[in-house]
Amino acid sequence: MSDALPDSVDLIVLGSGAAGMTAALTARLSGLSVVMLEKTDRIGGTTARSAGSAWLPNTRHAEALAVDDNIDQSLLYLKHAVGNRLNTDLAATFLHKAPAMVEWLETNTVVNFRAYPHHPDYLADLPGATLAGRVLEPKPFDARALGSSFRHLREPLDEFTLMGGMMVDRTDITHLMGALKRPASLAYAARLLVRYGVDRLRHTRGTRLVMGNALVGRLYKAVLDAGVHVVREAEVTSLLQSDAAVTGVQYQRQGAANTLNARAGVVLATGGFSFDARRRESLMQNLPITYSAVASAASGDGAALAEQCGGAFTGVYESNSFWAPASRRQRPDGSVGVFPHFVLDRGKPGVIAIDPRAQRFVNEATTYHRFGEALIAVRRQYLQGHCHLVCDDQFIARYGLGCVRPKRLNLKALLKEGYLMCAPSVASLAVQLNVSADDLQATIDRHNRFAETGVDEDFHKGEDAYQRNLGDAAHQPNCCIGKIDSGPFYAVRIFPADIGASAGLLTDVNARVLNDDGQPINGLYACGNDMASIMAGSYPGPGITIGPGMVFGYIAALHASNSALNERL
Repeated sequence: MSDALPDSVDLIVLGSGAAGMTAALTARLSGLSVVMLEKTDRIGGTTARSAGSAWLPNTRHAEALAVDDNIDQSLLYLKHAVGNRLNTDLAATFLHKAPAMVEWLETNTVVNFRAYPHHPDYLADLPGATLAGRVLEPKPFDARALGSSFRHLREPLDEFTLMGGMMVDRTDITHLMGALKRPASLAYAARLLVRYGVDRLRHTRGTRLVMGNALVGRLYKAVLDAGVHVVREAEVTSLLQSDAAVTGVQYQRQGAANTLNARAGVVLATGGFSFDARRRESLMQNLPITYSAVASAASGDGAALAEQCGGAFTGVYESNSFWAPASRRQRPDGSVGVFPHFVLDRGKPGVIAIDPRAQRFVNEATTYHRFGEALIAVRRQYLQGHCHLVCDDQFIARYGLGCVRPKRLNLKALLKEGYLMCAPSVASLAVQLNVSADDLQATIDRHNRFAETGVDEDFHKGEDAYQRNLGDAAHQPNCCIGKIDSGPFYAVRIFPADIGASAGLLTDVNARVLNDDGQPINGLYACGNDMASIMAGSYPGPGITIGPGMVFGYIAALHASNSALNERL
């Protein structure tokens, strides 16, 4: 749509990640006029850079897998995972509305999901946990359907692509790795490569989108088809109020100040506080230097705007952000890449994480949030030292390591960049890592004995369903533990990186922002990372930011739509 705006609309949505676009789309298809204001020139927020998984229990996709699950079992799991920090009203609302949200989107728009046939909850040993059905991923999306608007979509992380712009998911990687072993995989890989080659004749990157880029691509297509008015490069400076209700926004665009009124209110979905220096200081006190995998535009705008109107922000969780181990590289163009180590390497057999003493400090196959918390603890203890993932040449060849692709495809380039270290022996690698050679060898020898027995006596790696899902089922006796004994040897430096906010604005079951007295502020809603997470600092499954974000965006829009309808009556 054109950038010409009316003076007043029904609903204004700030932000264009999965949560914000779900809110805008729901409101528009419910009959409201909607404007979505995006601060940057790109659509998709952090969702576009993510794996795109959404934790959405008890949907029709779970039913199709014949998963034995229900809302009571899901709530039981959350009660054990989150503990006494769980707001059961918000959690129950999320669980009841998630199936309806998925069905509504899939019935009315191009948004489509599929369930992983096997994807355990992260805390797989807790009561109520399941092995499949709760985690959905977007189906791949053909971005050619966006036409010229494709150029507005935020790109994925460079490190998540191949050959300068081809996106691949885990299914694609399996076929690419098996192309010389199985005719079906060879045909699959050939189709991918031909498609990408054709794309690059017309586009700056591939148009077959997967993971988070597929989700925001589908949502953006649906938003445009529905007639949502999308305005990019619009920075909101304040909220308008009348009779204690939020009634619009003031924003800056192209150097001009603008006012836009909203009859049904404003939805905050600006991405959380990850790049708000003041909140990082107050909410991550005494943390060592960390990096962020979040889109840099997530600078706390939503919280700051809400606080101007009396909105209450909470930051009292065990962890005010969600974490992952990440490695850092200086790209050839001078930019910095932060690579989150989610699933592809750290749980596979033949890699260990060591601290500045050359000791293991964590179960490498645990959840990335717990791994990140363990990294933080080590960095606090050893402010001048560094932690590393260490593996051998066989591991690199089979699984890759961080930005390094399997079969050493880009190994030489990343060694030249200094992304990882390489040495012919454990002793010489220890020199590069500035650790004791004897201690590093002893740590590796001990882990190699665990590889023989299949039992990790120190951290119990590979002993639950989630960890085994990260491992290599073909490797025995423990799919997560393998020997490190085939030089040369490699190491990559790892840091704790936040991947999304847990602390945020307090809301009620209708996603309305609450004030300090616990009362809702009329006309003001929050969802996504602007809303205090219902997980309250715990990380029970993949997509626990995207799933609830979309559901509460849907809930906010429905409440605003009902309010607007009542006003008209």
